[in-house]
Amino acid sequence: MTNTQRHFSAFRGEIAKLFELTPGKVFYDLTLGDGGHTQEALEAGCRVISFDVDPEAVVRATSFITNLTPEIVTSQTNEIDPDFKWLIINDNFVKITEYVNKLKLPLADGIMVDLGPSQFQVLSPERGFSFLSEEPLDMRLTKDLGVTAADLINALNEGELASLLQLGDEPFARPIARAIVKVRQQSRITTTKQLSDLILRVKGSRQGKVHPATKTFMALRMAVNLEREVIQELLPQLPSLLNPEGIAGVISFHSGEDKLVKDFMKDSVKNNLLSAINKKPLTPSQEELKISTRTRSAKLRLARKII
Repeated sequence: MTNTQRHFSAFRGEIAKLFELTPGKVFYDLTLGDGGHTQEALEAGCRVISFDVDPEAVVRATSFITNLTPEIVTSQTNEIDPDFKWLIINDNFVKITEYVNKLKLPLADGIMVDLGPSQFQVLSPERGFSFLSEEPLDMRLTKDLGVTAADLINALNEGELASLLQLGDEPFARPIARAIVKVRQQSRITTTKQLSDLILRVKGSRQGKVHPATKTFMALRMAVNLEREVIQELLPQLPSLLNPEGIAGVISFHSGEDKLVKDFMKDSVKNNLLSAINKKPLTPSQEELKISTRTRSAKLRLARKII
């Protein structure tokens, strides 16, 4: 994938139907990325509010969606055009309620959260997400975050490392943690290839479609970017941001994330805030997987606001 290629969004082409989007409705895309979900909502005639903390995502999305110029919002913005068609808020989605109150934004008829990083982010050499090339072991989505993946790898003890890797469902968490501690006694682990090679030595040569380093790298990305903490802070905000009958949908990519979403929706149903639309999470169609296998682990849970 090159910098000019667009990230393939999970559930591509299904957003308007899943969220019952019609002209004039308000749709919040809390994870803009390359703008795939946002574009589907715009094409359905919706007014769209997109969030992304990554400035590069804003640049890329607007380069792919060329028929409409968005109003860009930052923490310094105090007012907006009340007749906006498309807003992009360049900030962390966890601040959504703050922006709704500050800018008097309309409540949502649909809210989408896609918890996976875009392939542009994963494959950008300077970000240190990829185990396929020699890159600095960074993994920060924004440089505002102080701690890098290298910092964690070289500072945590064996038990702490094993616990961290288990967040990514890594079954070899303890052996990998033990190997990391042993290697760093000789020299710091500072690149993605160093870590990837270490994991290959522990788990054996690559087998199947999934690279052996995938789960370790995912766990590190989550820890560096405080993803679990941010998700736990975001989810309880969703019901109050929806209009009656509005739909909230969250796409997760591994069991840890999905459990957070499942538990949130279960509690929301119990407290008569939401009603579940799908008892079991939706997964990508075979047609979608023929086009892109990268979405194979995606799970979408949907719930509707109770009147």
